Amino acid sequence: MPQTQLHFESRTYKLPDGTEKVYVMHDDKRIELMIKELKAIVKREDERPLGHNDLPYGSEEQLLEAIDLLEKAIEWPYEIEDSYGELPITMDEMHSAAWKEHQEAHR
Repeated sequence: MPQTQLHFESRTYKLPDGTEKVYVMHDDKRIELMIKELKAIVKREDERPLGHNDLPYGSEEQLLEAIDLLEKAIEWPYEIEDSYGELPITMDEMHSAAWKEHQEAHR
């Protein structure tokens, strides 16, 4: 799935043994994609000439507020010091690493 498109459908992969594996996108990743799309909308609106905007006047501030709220919703509630010196990782990174480790174990 291209990261530039806002799609939330599950992805199905066919494994070598013929079975299918369904990967569901995590909610934090969905919110990250929403934030990315909202930022792109704000940027496009800023680049349009005055009077040729797609959104009503003043909605840019509301979108920026929504972006801030969404970013706060997915922030980790602890500091790096609380994670024993390791940087926190996203669920997507954790599952990708686990899947890679699983594949290596079966080679």
